[in-house]
Amino acid sequence: MRIISGERRGAKLLTPKGTYTRPTRGRVKEALFNILSGHQFINTIRQRIVIDAFAGSGALGLEALSRGAALSIFIENDHRAIKTLEQNILKLDYQQRARIIKADACTTDIPATEEAGLVIMDPPYELDLAQPCMETLKKGGWIGEETILVLEHESTKEPDHPSWLECFKIQKYGVTNLFFFRKKNDSN
Repeated sequence: MRIISGERRGAKLLTPKGTYTRPTRGRVKEALFNILSGHQFINTIRQRIVIDAFAGSGALGLEALSRGAALSIFIENDHRAIKTLEQNILKLDYQQRARIIKADACTTDIPATEEAGLVIMDPPYELDLAQPCMETLKKGGWIGEETILVLEHESTKEPDHPSWLECFKIQKYGVTNLFFFRKKNDSN
């Protein structure tokens, strides 16, 4: 696995050993960031906070840092994945722009310092964790009017999501879908 673009383009990333994580496939990651680099999403990454929930190796949040994010916040609760994530942050010299929160993204109230531009979630497909994670991040103040949430999910079913969010784009890549959400105009 590598960084695709930006200041650390081509840098190799370590991945956790074993089957307890499922890294985002390179093709899906590249497609995601190609979409996010388009005009419609120009302000979601550059000089903004990016949250990588269920971070694993941190590949998505590290890609965002390479492309100009001010800060990536990695939420992960598996100690093996956190060890790999720490090594990747050190290897890419992103210690000043990366923050690891060792917690369950669905249940831990993490108060925001400011709203995130982008929230990327890649939870285990079979556990239906997207909605509780979205609710927890909203409660913490991370999700604002301009925040884009991207959920990687299996393509065989649509994920549950809170009623205050609207899914405005779905991209299919084999057995994986990327769901793009934003707050509804009439939501708090």
